[in-house]
Amino acid sequence: MKRIIKIKYRVQFALIISISVFSCLVLNAQEHKILTAYNNETEISSPGSITLKDGFYIPAGKTVRIYVGGMSFKNCVSTLAGTSSSDQNYISTKVFKIPNVFTETEANGVFSICDANQTIQYFDGLGRPLQTVTVQGSPSFKDVVQPIVYDVYGRENRKYLPYTVAGNNGIYRTDALAAQASFYNSPVTGISPIPGAAFAETKFEASPLNRIEQQGAPGAVWQPAGSRSAGIGRTVVTDYGTNAADEVKLWTINSNGASSSVYPRAKLYKTITKDENWVSGKTGIIEEFKDFDERVVLKRQWETDVKSLSTYYIYDDLGDLRYVLPPAVNEGTDKPSGTISSFTENDVLFDQFIYGYHYDGRKRMIEKKIPGRGWESMVYNTLDQVVLSQDAKQYVSGQWAYSKYDAMGRVIATGLYTDATGRGALQGVLDTQTVFWEDRPQGADYSNLAFPTNNTEQLTVNYYDNYAIPGLPNNQSLNYTNQLTGLQTASRIKVLGSTDELWTVNYYDEEAREVKVYKQHYKAGVINPDNYDEIENTYNFAGEMIASNRNHHAGTVLTTIATRHEYDHMGRKKASFESINGKTEIALSKLDYNEVGQLMKKSLHSTDGITFLQNSTYAYNSRGWLKSNNSDQFSFKLEYDTLSNTNPQYNGNITAQRWGAGIALDNGFAYSYDPMNRLLSGIGSGLVANGKNEVLTYDVMGNILSLNRNGALGTYNYSGNRLNQISGGLATAPYIYDENGNATTDGRNGVSIVYNKLNLPSTVNRIGLSMTYIYDAAGTKLRKVSNGITRDYIDGIEYNGAAIDIIHTEEGIARRIGDDYSFEYNLTDHLGNVRYTFNKHPETGILTRIQSDDYYPFGKRFADGGVNKYLYNGKELQEELRQLDYGARFYDPEIGRWNVVDPKAELGRKWSPYVYAFNDPLRFVDPDGMWPWPAAYNPFTRLEHAYNKAVNNVRSTYNKAVASTKRAYNQVAATVSKTGQSIKKWTAENKTELLKAAKNMQEVGDKTAAVGAGMTVVGAAVAGVGASPGLAVSGTGKVTSLIGAGLEVAVEAVAGSNKNAVATLANEVTYGAIGALGGKAVDQLLPAPLPGLSTEIKQATKQFMGFVESKVKSQTDKSVDKIKEQDQKK
Repeated sequence: MKRIIKIKYRVQFALIISISVFSCLVLNAQEHKILTAYNNETEISSPGSITLKDGFYIPAGKTVRIYVGGMSFKNCVSTLAGTSSSDQNYISTKVFKIPNVFTETEANGVFSICDANQTIQYFDGLGRPLQTVTVQGSPSFKDVVQPIVYDVYGRENRKYLPYTVAGNNGIYRTDALAAQASFYNSPVTGISPIPGAAFAETKFEASPLNRIEQQGAPGAVWQPAGSRSAGIGRTVVTDYGTNAADEVKLWTINSNGASSSVYPRAKLYKTITKDENWVSGKTGIIEEFKDFDERVVLKRQWETDVKSLSTYYIYDDLGDLRYVLPPAVNEGTDKPSGTISSFTENDVLFDQFIYGYHYDGRKRMIEKKIPGRGWESMVYNTLDQVVLSQDAKQYVSGQWAYSKYDAMGRVIATGLYTDATGRGALQGVLDTQTVFWEDRPQGADYSNLAFPTNNTEQLTVNYYDNYAIPGLPNNQSLNYTNQLTGLQTASRIKVLGSTDELWTVNYYDEEAREVKVYKQHYKAGVINPDNYDEIENTYNFAGEMIASNRNHHAGTVLTTIATRHEYDHMGRKKASFESINGKTEIALSKLDYNEVGQLMKKSLHSTDGITFLQNSTYAYNSRGWLKSNNSDQFSFKLEYDTLSNTNPQYNGNITAQRWGAGIALDNGFAYSYDPMNRLLSGIGSGLVANGKNEVLTYDVMGNILSLNRNGALGTYNYSGNRLNQISGGLATAPYIYDENGNATTDGRNGVSIVYNKLNLPSTVNRIGLSMTYIYDAAGTKLRKVSNGITRDYIDGIEYNGAAIDIIHTEEGIARRIGDDYSFEYNLTDHLGNVRYTFNKHPETGILTRIQSDDYYPFGKRFADGGVNKYLYNGKELQEELRQLDYGARFYDPEIGRWNVVDPKAELGRKWSPYVYAFNDPLRFVDPDGMWPWPAAYNPFTRLEHAYNKAVNNVRSTYNKAVASTKRAYNQVAATVSKTGQSIKKWTAENKTELLKAAKNMQEVGDKTAAVGAGMTVVGAAVAGVGASPGLAVSGTGKVTSLIGAGLEVAVEAVAGSNKNAVATLANEVTYGAIGALGGKAVDQLLPAPLPGLSTEIKQATKQFMGFVESKVKSQTDKSVDKIKEQDQKK
């Protein structure tokens, strides 16, 4: 690869980058199909090209039409025409989406709009960004202009939304502010007007600290004003100060708990946050107290002017978090009197409500206690890797979960170890071990030398670096890359409750992209060598998947599923197509966007690309929150701050919902909330919803105390957070729990439940019902047997008995009818709730209704029945239990709570671990039963105005760093490959530039984080889901800063300076928050660290790379949503 940089200092900076090696970051203009085997198709087509690989053949007697063509919605007619303003300082960046552009002459050639993207950033004389122009970046090929302004102190006191302009071709806009205002005063179709306020204004305090006092958001309602009233001055207000005397408890650790005194005056920093709903007094405000080491000591939220909910964080002398005391033991006023002043670990309150943590002399967490569950233990080896862990149920049975590692620190095996020995004694055994990892000689399996070596049940095995694996099925490695260092090549996973194991084999191309997967499945509950899936993926030059062909083998029966995707010139998904068993390809969906990148229209089901069965259009308010979705069969409208509502909400809570068909919105709910943003009532009205009401009350932990549904009042009784029984309208028998807090007796259904090692139900029994669930060791549901009726689940294919019943698609399902399939589509609301299901009538060709579904606020259906079982939140209804399977847990919409402890309870310690969606089910969903997120993930959200300087100024450098670090880590191990050496050399040569970018991101991230929760990112709706209410720049800023820190660490490590990387980590006070980003597994993103790479660098870079993958490749901000919500809800 060649990198061409042309710099003219003072007036002009021109940066032209040609990318060929780092192809995972750019787009290809054409769509290609690669065929390795014939699957009885009668017709094979592709809008781009078709490649027949060696071994492809068509048997004699077959007639097949192979041609280039088919439906396509891609528009590549325009020519990229970017011109920089020569009288301005600028950096012009081109990212090429086609290979073989190496020289400056080639880079300056003429390209289609689909062959390259160009961004021009203009700077003032101080090097500050003034304007960013994405050349022809809008869906209609207009320039996207992002104005940037500063006050007299050099601060961005207004952050403007981007706008578009035709015929600009990259030129600097001297009239940017006026043009932007005009654009939003009278916007084009698909964009809501924002007259006079298409920006977010920030008010700073009058001090050199430049702290934020008020943060506004786009829209007149959310701009700073002299007063706050209905529809005026609804900003996020932040006040700063210190604690008063007798305001905060000072907790001191003792041998078996803690006792308290009181902090003297001015010993803690105090931050007071008042969200957009606040008007006066204390009601609704959040107070946070930090000590001088920046550790959070107390978070207090005021439910009324006299009642607060406090969460205390207690640390030991070494700074480790030892206890967290949630509101259940801290309910009171602003004075600590009347709440507990001490506790021991033997107290009932401790067992029911308090989080506890124990550490050893090396500051390793060795025990932890989650409320409602027993103690959990961890045992480490000398390398500080967790080898054994034990939950409360395993303690009773004398079992431990073990993990084994290889020399690179990757987990190569997990399983169960039987030993009744206590934690301390086992730690002593581990301390004397001299073998810390397992080796795998070429062609052999792993050794069994690292502890434990006996009394084990192996659950998973992972293989890396090559395909020389004993017993490997379906070895096709000769057809794919052998540059595999650091990549997972295969795995074996056990079927729980049996001795069966299922193989998965992964094949890659030279860009480390997964191009083929062989995966055994468990149809009929048996291992059969003829039961497997082969999935072949095709990528464009960007690394975006444009096609995926699945061959599903079930004995002698073959089912083929061919899917492909199209993207527009900026990488926004444009359409998805699918064909089953070689039949006519169906356009499942076509997506159209407005000028700022929000989903404007979705069209469903077409065979010709012209006529669609159904069209849905979307509208948003000034903050990017979904306002309406209109289609012929199902439409809905959401209201937030509309003054006609009795209780307008300005912080993203939904105050009303209307729905119906077309423009006739005949049904609705009106919602009300308490100052904690918990839903108090949903009152139905209209033809169907009239009389459908839910009214709720809560305790301080968010447990429902009463639920009045349609006049039937149910009263909930608890022990701690565990539900004992419901009396009244929802009367139930008692609930009984195991040591892990799982309900083993469901009082509402009268069933007894046995849970497996993953706290998932394995058997469910009552009189007249015998049900068994079968999972693999990763928790994937494989099979369900209910009173002898079987259903197999195979990665989106479901069997009813011996035959396929349905195949899941992006927009619903394909239901088998005889030898053919009928595509069924779901129209959903903003939560992903399926509201209307339809298909195309096989004879008349017109849209045919299959079923309609409506729900109470907490998810109970108005009426049972219907063939579609994927309903509320799109989750499968377990009809026998009337509960919904979210993956990690089952949710009971009848009572509005979970019956199993949240696996991520520690992310929200002020909440009961059984609470559903923070008791705000109109705004949050729980995608997998692990943790609630905002209802919209905004995959196409543009973050220019949130990332501001960071994204635009370092995009090119950032992308190169991502590609460099990923490729380096994938291919550099003990022996550095030629490619790895060149990348390491490139990184070292450009270290200064990269580190400058990293520092820039940290600086901008810190400033952005300070903005607070009010500055929302204008997002886009996807798949019928609107932009996230309340998505804040505070979260974005924190993430941006952490990206900068992660990039700095990665650059130092790749460049060979581990020492500097360690220093960076040591100085990064927010390092602990990196873990909240989630991200990819270390085995996938950082599988082969450089020699001598420390554990800290590996962990930091793992998190950084995980975030990069989700940000750069998927272009989503769901990680931003997640970190923001986690931070707010802790």
